[in-house]
Order: sequence, then structure tokens, then C-alpha cells
Amino acid sequence: MSTSRLRLRRGGWLSLTTITATVLAMPALASAATPTLITPACVWRLETTPSTANVAFPDSGATYWTTPFTVQDGLQVTVSGSYADARYTSLTVYDSNRSPFMTNGVSSSLPDYLTAPDAGSINPWQQTAVPGGHFTVTLSPNAATGETNTVPLAPAGTRSGRTGYLIYRAYLPADGNPSSIPLPTLTFDQDGTSVTPPVCGSTLSSDPPTTTTTAAAGATVSSAADSAGPQFARGSSGTGGLFPNPDNAYLSEKLTPPTGNTVLVIRGKAPRTPQSNDPIPWPSATSDIRYWSLCDNLAIPPLPVVVNTLPDGSLDYGCRADYRTRLDVTGYYTFVVGTEAQRSAIENIPGATFVPFSNAHPTAQHILLFRNLLGGEFEESVQNVPSDNRPASAAAVMKDYYPRSALCSLSTLAAEGPQACLRGS
Repeated sequence: MSTSRLRLRRGGWLSLTTITATVLAMPALASAATPTLITPACVWRLETTPSTANVAFPDSGATYWTTPFTVQDGLQVTVSGSYADARYTSLTVYDSNRSPFMTNGVSSSLPDYLTAPDAGSINPWQQTAVPGGHFTVTLSPNAATGETNTVPLAPAGTRSGRTGYLIYRAYLPADGNPSSIPLPTLTFDQDGTSVTPPVCGSTLSSDPPTTTTTAAAGATVSSAADSAGPQFARGSSGTGGLFPNPDNAYLSEKLTPPTGNTVLVIRGKAPRTPQSNDPIPWPSATSDIRYWSLCDNLAIPPLPVVVNTLPDGSLDYGCRADYRTRLDVTGYYTFVVGTEAQRSAIENIPGATFVPFSNAHPTAQHILLFRNLLGGEFEESVQNVPSDNRPASAAAVMKDYYPRSALCSLSTLAAEGPQACLRGS
């Protein structure tokens, strides 16, 4: 399977290089009817998920829709949409360096639970309601604190003609189908001229899903290790041009897959998350964070998540989200990262969740990312860990929720349990 292609909503494959050079660097087309207002020919042209074009640390639970636009003097963009039936959604504006930003103290990112509903509608992340209510968000060059549903169009001082990007994210649609997510309408206004471009193409309900260059990483990967093997730490938060999600925070560790009968064991207490993928009022008294996952990625460009083809032809992606993770009676998870050949033995261990190393690149360095989404209110979340590349700092903040890891023989793990493997970590 190719790992360097993106699929556009109108169909047709383009190389990652072509996408970067054209869709991202030259996104806007002049409207014939409005020569002074530059607008995209259509919106949400790039729909991406981590199933193909596997790049930039994707999470298999997420889908992204991207609209590049041209910053212009006096431009305002109105986003009109319906609340989706999904675990999480957000709107984020990025600058020409593909980074989120603050202008006049206002963040360029607006998560679901902070998005106010239109009159007569209800936000299902603010109070219990069936999804489907409406919202209106404004991208304004003059965004100021205290304004409802207003985010900055571009950083202060951005010259006219620069490129900006609007990304709409959704994690875990309740029906499992990203094409069921209603995409917002975008209206571009400037000096009395208004243009509402159509959505590009139709939904991809029968098309193969696509992957993303916008999966949020942006964290420097820690290579810290001790006698127990690699350990998770939080790196510096440089954005690295990867369109990071401001609502996510990451721990990371890297290693070369062990040989023989050795596996990587990762164990910690699981934070509470919503028990379904339908929206719930947030913050929640019954959930600590909105979503968490562990993903195994290759540390070689284009930084794909591991994907293995199984004997039946299905694909095994190297991500395990909270709802796919087994817990023991005390609420602890045990991830065991090994080869597909070890899978059966690992899955027979009580409480163990198998995560694959790459079949195609068994000697390449791997990067493991432990994600927390919307965890700032939870004291033991990754969001509260200092970005100092020190495992000890992460462990001190997260306590039982810190993912301790160690290399261990599979036979020891099976016979004595994960505690025997983690005694020295």
C-alpha cells in the first residue's frame, strides 16, 4: 500500500509532493463573478483519515477536512454548521506555517463544547440533547476576547496574499462512518461581496478512506531510556508544520523492535472516557478526558502509523484507542507491542491488548505516541506534564496513569504477568 498519496474529494490520486506544492501552497482560485474577492473554488477539498497516504503520526480514530484560503484585507469567513454525532469535533485556523496561533488573546482553535449554539438550538456538548443543532462561527481579522464564536482569521500583521488553513476535525463518529459527519458551509465576505463555495464533490461513503498530513504530532520525541528500556516523556511542543491539534497532548518513546521472544510491555491506569461516541456535556463528572490512544509509528519519513496486512487481507493499524483497550478489574491497561506472529500468544494473556510492530520494517526505529485529548481539567493528564523530555517528570504528574514500559520476554509475561516485567521501571 502506498504511503505517499492523498485523495481529493473530487477523486484522483496526487503525490504528497504535489499536494504540498499545489493544494497547500496555492489553495485559492479567483471567482469569476467576484474578481476582487479570492475564494476557494470549493471547500473541504481535502478529506483525510489515516487509512491511506499514511503520514505524520495519524490516529486511526480521527478524520480531518481542510480548506486552504487566501488572507485578504477586510476578509471575514462565516462557518455555519450542525453539531455532529461524534466523540469530539473542533474548528482550528492555522497560519501559513501550519501552526495554530493567538491574536488579541483569542485562540485560533474552537473545540465543540465551547462552540455556542444558534438561537433556538442546543449544543449537545453543553447540555444533553440529540445532535443536530446549529452553530455559526466567524473567522475575523479583528477577533477580540469576549466575542462569542469568533476566532482570528490570521496572526496580527499577516500580509494580504498569505495562505491560511481551516481544519474541521472529528473523532469517532457514533455510527463509525466519517462520511456521515455534516460539513459546515463557508461564506467568504469582503467589502459587501459574499461568496459561498460549494463542498468539493460528494461524500466518500463508497470510496476508500484517505489519510492525513494533518495528524497532530508536533512533539519532539524523547529518546530517554534507563535499565528498564525506553520510557515515555513529553517533548517540546514545536509544531513542525504538522497542523497540531491544540486539544491534544502527547507522551512519546522510541525504540528498535526487539528480536527473539522479547516484547515491549506498557502498563498504566486508564483515565475515564465517555462510554459511547455520542456527545456528552463537557466537562463531565463521569469522564476524566475525552479520548486517549496509543499508536505505534515508524520513525522514518513520512512518519506513518504501523499498518500490517493480515492473512485474511484485512489491515491492522498500530493504534489502539480507549474503547479498543482491555482493562483489568483494577482499571489498568496492559499494552504488549510485538510482532504479528506473537499476536495469538499475547491476546491469550489476561488483560493484554496487542499492538503491532511493523511487518515491512522490522528493524526500523519505531515511535510510540500516547495521546490525551481534552485532559487539562484532569490533574494526571498528559496536558499537565512539563515538556522537558524527562520520564521522571511525566511519572511525577501522572502517577498511576503514567504508562510505564519495559522490554520483557513473552514467556515471562505469560507466566508471571506484567508486574514481573515492570519491576525495574
